[in-house]
Amino acid sequence: MPLNHPMIPALLADPEIFQQNRLPPHAYFSDQTSPAMPLTVSLNGEWAFRYAENLTAPFSNWDTLTVPGIIQMQSLQKPGRPYGTPHYVNTQYPWDGHEKLHPGQIPQEYNPIGEYKRSFTLPEEWANCYLRLNGADSAAAVWCNGVYIGYTEDTFTPAEFDMTEAVQPGENEVTIQVYRFCSGSWLEDQDFWRMSGLFRSVELFTKPEIHLEDVFVRQNFAPDFSSVKVTFDCKVSGAGRVSVVFNGQQQSAEVGEPVEYGSGVVFGKGEADPDVEPDVQDVSFAFKVEQPELWSAEQPTLYEAEIALLNGKTLVERTGLKVGLRRFELKDRQILLNGKRIVFKGVNRHEWSCKTGRTVSREEMLWDVKNLKAHNVNAVRTSHYPNDSYFLSLCDEYGLYVIEETNLETHGTWQKLGADGSDEWTLPGDRPEWRENVLARAEAMLERDKNHPAILIWSCGNESHGGKTLWEMSEYFRRTDPGRLVHYEGIFWNREYPATSDMESQMYTPVVDIKKFLTEHPEKPFIMCEYSHAMGNSCGGITDYTEYAYEEPLYQGGFIWEYIDHGIAVTGPDGKLSFAYGGDFGDRPTDREFCIDGLVLPDRRNTPKMDAVKVAYTPFKITLTETEAVVENRTLFTDLNAYDLVFASSINGKPERRAVLRADCAPGESVRIPFPFAMPETGLACMTVTVILRSALPGLPAGYEAAFGQIWKKHAEARLTVPAPQLVEMDCNIGVRGEGYEYIFSRGKGLTSIRFDGVQLLDDTVRPSFWRAPTNNDDGCAEPFEFAFWKTAGLYARCDNLTVEAGTETVTVHAVYTLPDGRTLPIDFTVDGTGRCEVAMTWQGERAELPEFGLLLPLRRELTGVSYLGLGPRETVADRTVGGKMGAWNYNIREDFAQNSPVYPQECGSRTGVYCAEVTGSIPGICFESDPGMVFSALPYTPHELENARHLYELPRDDCKTIVRCAAFQRGVGGDSSWGAKPHENVCFAAEKGMQFKFTLNKLN
Repeated sequence: MPLNHPMIPALLADPEIFQQNRLPPHAYFSDQTSPAMPLTVSLNGEWAFRYAENLTAPFSNWDTLTVPGIIQMQSLQKPGRPYGTPHYVNTQYPWDGHEKLHPGQIPQEYNPIGEYKRSFTLPEEWANCYLRLNGADSAAAVWCNGVYIGYTEDTFTPAEFDMTEAVQPGENEVTIQVYRFCSGSWLEDQDFWRMSGLFRSVELFTKPEIHLEDVFVRQNFAPDFSSVKVTFDCKVSGAGRVSVVFNGQQQSAEVGEPVEYGSGVVFGKGEADPDVEPDVQDVSFAFKVEQPELWSAEQPTLYEAEIALLNGKTLVERTGLKVGLRRFELKDRQILLNGKRIVFKGVNRHEWSCKTGRTVSREEMLWDVKNLKAHNVNAVRTSHYPNDSYFLSLCDEYGLYVIEETNLETHGTWQKLGADGSDEWTLPGDRPEWRENVLARAEAMLERDKNHPAILIWSCGNESHGGKTLWEMSEYFRRTDPGRLVHYEGIFWNREYPATSDMESQMYTPVVDIKKFLTEHPEKPFIMCEYSHAMGNSCGGITDYTEYAYEEPLYQGGFIWEYIDHGIAVTGPDGKLSFAYGGDFGDRPTDREFCIDGLVLPDRRNTPKMDAVKVAYTPFKITLTETEAVVENRTLFTDLNAYDLVFASSINGKPERRAVLRADCAPGESVRIPFPFAMPETGLACMTVTVILRSALPGLPAGYEAAFGQIWKKHAEARLTVPAPQLVEMDCNIGVRGEGYEYIFSRGKGLTSIRFDGVQLLDDTVRPSFWRAPTNNDDGCAEPFEFAFWKTAGLYARCDNLTVEAGTETVTVHAVYTLPDGRTLPIDFTVDGTGRCEVAMTWQGERAELPEFGLLLPLRRELTGVSYLGLGPRETVADRTVGGKMGAWNYNIREDFAQNSPVYPQECGSRTGVYCAEVTGSIPGICFESDPGMVFSALPYTPHELENARHLYELPRDDCKTIVRCAAFQRGVGGDSSWGAKPHENVCFAAEKGMQFKFTLNKLN
């Protein structure tokens, strides 16, 4: 059997043998010859499958699995999960603690093997047959009709094999064994789920008598971009005619023997390439394009090219290419695209689907690209491996700048528990036995993807320390493809070879430290290849980074970590959809929920973090005064006149006046535009200016809102004066009542009853609130430990003193709460004759940083709706108010939580800048008001219930109660990192002695 092939164990454990019989890498291009004469046949679909735990274990019985697909993801859908489960770790290797291994060695006890088998019929007209595996994790060996074909590692680039000698006319059988771990697994220590399988498409293809083996499209611009020479460097096997059509021009050449042609066509074998088959010949076609339309993310113009190969007059092969004309360069220490300083407004994107793992459908890829465009993202870093070719084609078509990363990460060989522990085992370093393996990964990536205009930068990999091999990789990139730059963040950790990266690249560096670094080291441009760790409720303060890009020319933006949560869709114990994370399948060691760190939920629902990203990455910054708008055009190539400017005023969230204007403003310039009408002078008066796309762009429809700016002012409103309410003072309780309302305060507890129109609204006692549920970022910087006292301070506060003061218009109940440490907190409840109750909390202690300062009101479960005037329509927090728009909004409390809550329960759902919030349902509602605006939260759970759960299904039923919190402040969520960074100082709020928080509650009119 193939399993017993004597070479397999040696292949898997030898870093110097990472491929056998694998054909040279080449550019990706699709066969467009003709449906009647296909040169490619898909082998996707159902394959026979069996499984073994390791190299010596017996195989299971035959079953079926889908290709492309991940073995372990499909195993989850089968009784007993017979083929294992996914395993999540971050920097540590999955075998850590199970087996003691050194780099290159492979696990012996648990190294699953998946054996795939299927038959295929060789097309009669095919004279040869090749196999292409577009993605096999992490190593694969191939047999055809029992004949050994070849072996490959490098999970994320195609492996092609010649099966011509093994196939036969009619029916054939191909067998592929996929091994979960090989020596190459030491080079694939990315922060993701560890799994295996044929996760990208599998294809057969043939090479006709003349065949395009490769093509490299090169460009040489005139200094002023008035023209460009576009050269198609082709490699062709066989004999016949090559024809290239580009920009309305056609050129052709005969191949089969060395000949020199005029008109820009040059043919000749050139220097011998040992990796190219002997009959492969070089032929080049040069075209000149006058006044070219340049490719950019803003205007992703693509020129069509067609390469046809003919035998005499008979077409035997045809492929199409889409060519983007652009110049990317490093000049005067700045990164320029088409002569303009670029700012990367990017995200890091792992390939992920919550149902199929790293097998991502074309529909999901398209959704991702459109979603990124819709949120003003202009760049993607393919963390940390070459992405599917189709995704890169979408980036070409829709306009996204790409840093494409080599499939290389050796994090666990040098960074132990967060510290630099590099030693003789650190990979790749200068170790000769790993050199070719590492460099081959870079070559396979570049050769496949070199014609994508979206790719601006090649990355040498991620978090693999330093050394000569990485520098050699960067030199390979520059030598082979001088039209792009080279990136490598690892020089931050090891600066032995600083030339490895054309730019300074760092991760999670606070802005203040970026400024300091650039002051001391102004030699290179600077980007953040990872910043604003989006784990849980996060991304506070992201605008600090984007604004700095417009202050400091050397700082050219960055990439948020990361785009999508890596949750796996499962059915929870409650029978509902849930998302699993590390450890949920018994996988150990594990880094648990650290894979839940995206802007987008696992099923591709946008979180409120994406609202902030859209504003932080805005192409137009709008600043308003009370009389004019100042619009700064932050695009590179688009005039403001491509958009409408919509001015709209409102009063208390209700539209008042609207006007549509247009203005010219060149990229990099600003324009001042007077308001077409004055702001209102009553209620909450607001002026909103939006920038609306007039004509559709790729991925963006006409009418798309690219940017907005607002200014608002709260005008005082007269209140009705009526006689004071009735006071009912007894031994145990104090009642304050009037027509349609009643408040009862219990001695020892405080406010225990709010009754409107005879209906009780409270579910429990009102109490002070100093606590919000910890976020992942809080846990990472030990804030629950630091603020532990405040968790119980409000929960167990005691109302020790209750007095009353009656006036002619109001009754005030003075409640003094004693906290567990003896501090006192007076809260005054002042009720007027209309039933309006003003709450005033006064801090009497010394200065203290608090997670929250406010009041918690447990309301009846029937109250499920919220209508409010404040920042919305979704969650905002103190350090992530951008994305929130001042207006009138409404939501259902339970639905809002279900749609927007993080996978890992934590604080969420708050609204900031709330002037008025009405909570309604099937019983009389209640209104909360505050000026100058408060933090308002309405959830089905208390902060403590959220904190106690690790999955959403562990929470109590969501229809038991409604928890409202009104607060003067709530501590920011932070986001510079999730392993030690605190929120920025301006959102680490403190209660100062004498500080007072006021808000009112009242029955609805």
